[in-house]
Amino acid sequence: MRYVCLSLLISYTLSIEAQDNGITLKTGYSVPFAPYGIYSDDISSLYANNDFTFYPGNGYGLNLETVVKSGKPLMSYIAGAFYHYSGRYDNYEDDQQMSEAWMYLTGAGIYGGLSFNAGWEHFGIFNSYTFGFFSFDYRLELQYTSKLGVVPVSDKGGEAVSGPGGKFELGLYGSFKRFSIYPAFSMIYTSNRQSQAVLIKSFNISAGYSF
Repeated sequence: MRYVCLSLLISYTLSIEAQDNGITLKTGYSVPFAPYGIYSDDISSLYANNDFTFYPGNGYGLNLETVVKSGKPLMSYIAGAFYHYSGRYDNYEDDQQMSEAWMYLTGAGIYGGLSFNAGWEHFGIFNSYTFGFFSFDYRLELQYTSKLGVVPVSDKGGEAVSGPGGKFELGLYGSFKRFSIYPAFSMIYTSNRQSQAVLIKSFNISAGYSF
């Protein structure tokens, strides 16, 4: 809750400073397009048969941003927040046993930074560089069922990856009157130690409204 309040405070402060420059509210939906997940030496050694990787179609992301024009024509300030969810089911079966795995990855974060754009009044390209605090949580449940009459064995695991993180975005923008659209490539990265990290690469589409 305190991080949400901090994000709202940052957005409110930027909006006050932008009364003479203009402010844009953006909301977007993202779809990861490459394998991603939690990378951890501890998890890999504990569950060697599961790679803790999610694939395109396993997850989605939501984001909300406040973009404030600066005194420079090609630069803006950004304050935002995101939420991410992934879910995956995996199974294996042979003559002796059947194994099943349920994996979940959820995450959220707040960030702030700069956005640069080049082009014309209604069309062009943009890229943004933001930093903040991100938190991801991973949960796994495994179940092994023997076909030889042995009682099924279940196991659970999980861990959290929280700490400083960065978000990079590169895309196009198009605007008409007060409405705008932003298709873009996005990367989210965070790590709390050298052997544990999250990297999500996604395609994001955001819609904005300027005040």
